[in-house]
Order: sequence, then structure tokens, then C-alpha cells
Amino acid sequence: MVGMKTFICTVSSILLFLTACNSSVESYKLMYEGYVKELSDSSRYFGRTDYKGGNVIAADFITQEIRKLGLDVMEQDFTYPKNTMHGALSFSVDGREYEFSKEFVVKEFSSSKNATMDIYFLPDEYLTTKKDQFYQHLNSGNYLNSFVAFDFALFSENFGGKGVELYRDNLVQLDKVGGIIFLYDSRPVSYVARANYTTPFPVVCVGPDFPRNAKTATINLENKFLHNYKAKNIVTYIKGEDNDFDDYYLFMAHYDHLGCIGEGNVFSGANDNASGTSFLLTLMNYYKKNRPENPIVFLFLDAEEANLLGAYHYADNPIFPLKDIEFAFNLDMVGDSADNLTTEVSSTAMEDYLQLQELCRRHKYFNEIKTRPLADNSDHYAFAVKGVPVMYFSLRGEIYPKYHTPEDTYENFRSNKFPNMFELFTRFIEED
Repeated sequence: MVGMKTFICTVSSILLFLTACNSSVESYKLMYEGYVKELSDSSRYFGRTDYKGGNVIAADFITQEIRKLGLDVMEQDFTYPKNTMHGALSFSVDGREYEFSKEFVVKEFSSSKNATMDIYFLPDEYLTTKKDQFYQHLNSGNYLNSFVAFDFALFSENFGGKGVELYRDNLVQLDKVGGIIFLYDSRPVSYVARANYTTPFPVVCVGPDFPRNAKTATINLENKFLHNYKAKNIVTYIKGEDNDFDDYYLFMAHYDHLGCIGEGNVFSGANDNASGTSFLLTLMNYYKKNRPENPIVFLFLDAEEANLLGAYHYADNPIFPLKDIEFAFNLDMVGDSADNLTTEVSSTAMEDYLQLQELCRRHKYFNEIKTRPLADNSDHYAFAVKGVPVMYFSLRGEIYPKYHTPEDTYENFRSNKFPNMFELFTRFIEED
């Protein structure tokens, strides 16, 4: 009977421990949701970029949360040129108004125009067999007051290539064109990655339903170019039991988003990337109460949407030596409900990747950790090229189709996979 009592007590202790752990994770999940709701409030943060100072407001919020925990705040200020479009934005074809983001978007390097113009559909041969005549034909002077429409996939395939800036190298020199219409084979998506220059005309992107017999299009677009847009990276850290920074972990996430493209079109960016930023803030709170063995640095990056400029700035000017990073996590768009965790892995992080795979399999956090080829699609890339062991983490489920649309809101955000990721990351650091 004594043995049975001991067994019952042991089981009860384990159950109490597990209940406490689950309660703790649940409390951090609620904290995480609160942060996402805050940062994706478009009436306060305005898409977290230049529009109404949303980036400054977001940076202030992050620094306040850091200081609440009694942690040091380190900031990196930098500037870059940026094209903005906060004013008029409308597009109609043969008298029918098109819906922004669902039927058309404008490329981020577009310049102002208010005009109705004929549409000229460029024959595919100018994108394939007559490539050398492409510029001469379009700069002939015949299309000064026309939209020139052509297939984007063919253009990208035949005018791109290694070391080529597809848009800058091919479009800026077209100085006798009224505008460009890119014909996509899927719904077009808004970006601001190439907003550091402008073309002499607006560039409109439309989907596969665009009528190939369209006659005229009307555009009203206002742009303003900022030559020295101010951006800011924010850094803090939590000391480990070993205070030496010769061996530390790095968590990074970008807090900027698309802001406003056309009057009234504010992109809240709940999943991209209030989710990653909020995950870092939540982990920061956790590790403040649960001191890790090794130091942990938290890096909140600006200008990811501007072609990773914040990440490149930090990687070139690190506050803590990059060579001492044990492992770096980049969290970008983790507010989804996917059963698989999507990653990209630097060449120096393969051992860590295998360890994460084993943890995931053992505890059944996700069905699979799916790897994609390393690409310059998020901030991890700036660290990977420096030899840092880094992995990019994302969830691509039901919310992913709302990527870079005004529908990426808190109402469409999902947090049900937060406990899985939270336990995977904290357990990895504990066992590493």
C-alpha cells in the first residue's frame, strides 16, 4: 500500500506540474494575442510605416514594453529613399471601376498620373524573339499617351537573370510610354520592396480576368518621394546564467509593414508581421522570468518590406558579434493555423535543423518541418550570407492567401499554433 500511495502522489505531482505548465503557456498565448491585436490596430499604427508616423508609434510601443521589464534599449537609426502613395488611387477599364488589391495593384515605384489612355497590347514576340527591339519599339513615340500591356511572366523570364534588377534595368529607360499594365496569371499582390526609385509612369498589375479586348483605361494616382525616410532597428537582451556573450541566441522579427497604398487602403499586417514581433515580445517576458543559461538577444527590425534594409544594416553593424551567435531564429508570419512549420535553413544551421526536427517529431508539435530553398525573402537572409546559423520560421495555412492585402487583419489572425512553436523554441534552447 505504501508503494501505491507513493505512486499516486507521484502521478498527482506530475499532473499538477503539467497543469501549471499548460496554464503558463496559455497565459503567454493570451499575452501574444494582446500584442498582435495592439500592433495590428490600423487606427493607431497605420500599417507601421511612414503613413501618419506609424513606424515611429510602433517603435515607441516596442521600446516601452522593453523598458517595462527593466531591460536596456539599444537603437540603430538609418535612412533610405522611399516612394509613397498615400493620396488618390483609382483604376478603371472601359468605364468599369476596378477594386484595389482584388482586381489591380500598382507597383511601388509608380509615379503620379491622372489620365485616360488607350491600351496597346504588346505582341509576345517583343518579349521572346524580338527582345532586342523591345526598347526601340516602346520608345518610338507612338505610346506616349498609351498604356502598354504585356505578359509579366514572359517579361520576367526573358528580361531578368542573374544580377539584373528586373524593373529598374528595363522600365526606367522607357521614357516615351504613358504607362505599363502587367498581365499576371494570378491575383496580383502589393509590395514596397522596390520603392527606392520611380519609373517615369505608373505600372499597374492585373489578374488573368483582365479583358484582352480592352480599349481604354483611366488612372488617378498620386505619389510622393521621400529622399531620407527615417527607420529604426531596436535591440535588447536578457542575460543568461553565463553572462558572457561569447555564446548567445538571437531572436529577430520585423515590425514594419506596407502602411498605406492609396487613400483609405491601410494594410494592418496582423500576420505579417505583428505576429512575429509579438512572439518576440512574449518570449522576452518569458525569459525575463525564466532566466536562460545563455544570453538571448531580441532584434526588432525595420525596413524588411524595403528589401531587408534593416537586417542588412544590423548585419553590417552588429551590436553583438555575429560570430558568437549559437543559433538565430527569424519569425515572419507565424499567425496562421498550418499543421506544418515552414523553414529556410542557412548552410551553417543544419545541425540545429536536425535537432529541431527531432524535437518536433518526439513531441508532435507539427506534422513536419518543411524546408524551402534559402532565399532573400525575409531578414534571415542578411545573416545567412554572413555565415550565421539561422532559420526562418513561418506558418502557411488558411491565412496565407491574405498576404500583403488589406485583409491581413487581427480578425483573420490565428493563434492556435502558438503553444506548439513556443514550446518547440523554448525546449530547443533548454536542451541545446
